[in-house]
Parts: sequence; C-alpha cells; structure tokens
Amino acid sequence: MTPAEEDVRAVLNQIIDPCSRVAGAPVGLADMGLIRQLTLTEAAGGVDVHMVIGVTEYGCLLAPSFASEARKLIDALPGIGTVDIDLDGEFDWEPGDMSAAYRQQLAERRAATNRVMLPLRERPADGKRR
Repeated sequence: MTPAEEDVRAVLNQIIDPCSRVAGAPVGLADMGLIRQLTLTEAAGGVDVHMVIGVTEYGCLLAPSFASEARKLIDALPGIGTVDIDLDGEFDWEPGDMSAAYRQQLAERRAATNRVMLPLRERPADGKRR
C-alpha cells in the first residue's frame, strides 16, 4: 500500500500547533497552513516525501520539533521511502493559509467567546431587548 498525499496530511494534522491550543481551538500543522510544500514521488523503495514546514511568526522556535515529530509519524506510514524535511525561512505565513474548515471553526469559537465575554445590554423589566 502506498500512501497518498491526504494520508500524509492526516498524519501531519496529529501534530498540534501550540498557539492554536492556547487559543482554545487546537489544530494540526496541515490545517494551520504550516505545511508550505508537500511532494510525494514514487520510487523503488516506496513513496519518497519532500516537505517544507513553516511557522506562524519569525520568533517561533518550534519548527525543528515539528520536523522531528513529522519525520517520526511519516516514517511509520507503510510504503514510505525517504523523508526529506526542510524548514521554511520565508516566515510568510498569514491567516489565509489556514484551511477553510479551520477558519470557520475559529470564527465560530471567537463568536462563542464574544457572546460569553462581552457584557449584555441592560434589559428592561419585561426582559425584551429594544
């Protein structure tokens, strides 16, 4: 069995971006848009994987640990040949790089938080808003 790109991306989504966890909406590297490039090539020893991992901002020091965990998870997939991981030095990530599904989840999370955190308007004695 040879893995497809969606199999590799699913494995990479097991690596949770810690900033998203702190924000209360944990998401994996692929849905966060931190997999800047992913190429799978059929080879004699299996599927060779080349990928580039980025981070959300210049000061983030997690890229090497992301790469280490990614290598471990991808190597565990059946049919994998070589795994080559580079770190993106461009630091050009932006929120639009996130998957559409995660952007929607994040918007819903923010809306729910705003409903809880923002003060309610004063209501008249009959309880109805005006």
